[in-house]
Amino acid sequence: MFVLVQNGRDRKTKGVPQLQRLRQVKGLGPFVEGVIDKAFMSTALTAPAAMAAAWGAWRKGQGTQALFWAAVAAGAGVGAYARFVAPFRLRVQRVHLPPTQGKPLGMRVCFFSDLHLGRFKGAAWAERVVRLANAQAPDLVLIGGDFVADVARAQFASLLAPLRQLRAPLGVFAVLGNHDCGLHGPDHSDVLIELLPRLGVRVLRNECVQVGALRVIGVDELWAERDDFAAALKQCAPTPAAERTLVFCHNPDLMVLIEHLHPELRGSDWVFLFGHTHHGQIHVPLLTRLGLPVSSHYYRGLYRTPFGAVYVSAGVGEHTTAARLNAPPEIVVVTL
Repeated sequence: MFVLVQNGRDRKTKGVPQLQRLRQVKGLGPFVEGVIDKAFMSTALTAPAAMAAAWGAWRKGQGTQALFWAAVAAGAGVGAYARFVAPFRLRVQRVHLPPTQGKPLGMRVCFFSDLHLGRFKGAAWAERVVRLANAQAPDLVLIGGDFVADVARAQFASLLAPLRQLRAPLGVFAVLGNHDCGLHGPDHSDVLIELLPRLGVRVLRNECVQVGALRVIGVDELWAERDDFAAALKQCAPTPAAERTLVFCHNPDLMVLIEHLHPELRGSDWVFLFGHTHHGQIHVPLLTRLGLPVSSHYYRGLYRTPFGAVYVSAGVGEHTTAARLNAPPEIVVVTL
């Protein structure tokens, strides 16, 4: 038995090395992702040029060359779609999670994450996200962190102003993500903690709040070592059997900590919502885990676990490269 001490807290576990790996910053890195983005941007020129070359070769009776250039044009066309079209095909992902015991709450929770406003998408995109979220008539709205890109703090208020229009009778809550806390880029958490409440968004930092018949636990950022699920859990009052518990956090690797450190929660009918992974953004069969910023297997969609249902969202924005393929931006609507 080892003891892992973090943020002044003792965490007893047999899997210390595994837990330490969860806190390492993962991914391809900003430079590599920037190169990838430039490659995808070039497809806007490559696709028509290759098509013209294929047409010219076919006119000259050069069948093999025509097929080659047609293949290049097709590949570049997919790249152009991934860079200039797919990132803006915002969808609603509906997840129905009836309780294993008792009656459904009849509550609709809207969750989105990873806005990353300021580089590829701005206030107009945030307005679109808010309109679509409001159109779902949610009872509760949760935001999973990573609000802004690496932009001047003076722009935050205008970029995030559309969040003021979110409508949910049970409130709007948020947690912070790794980019909000300086990984990668500057630490903007102090500004966001001050600004978001003025926009009607309550930031939960290892807190448990009662929302109607639902307990909501918001856990702070994992990579920045600001998470304290145990402290949030202590704040929760015992729940009647008719009530449920929902946990949301930016990084889905939190599930590994919960699995190791809180075995007493096995058999629970809880709901866990995360963002952070963007579903990889470029989701290619057989290469699904390339560059994913997580250590665990939780990175895309719905998982059933002994602790309850886990959903990892694709997010609604992009940070270093805007390209998306088989990973459209999404708003998640969970019906409890």
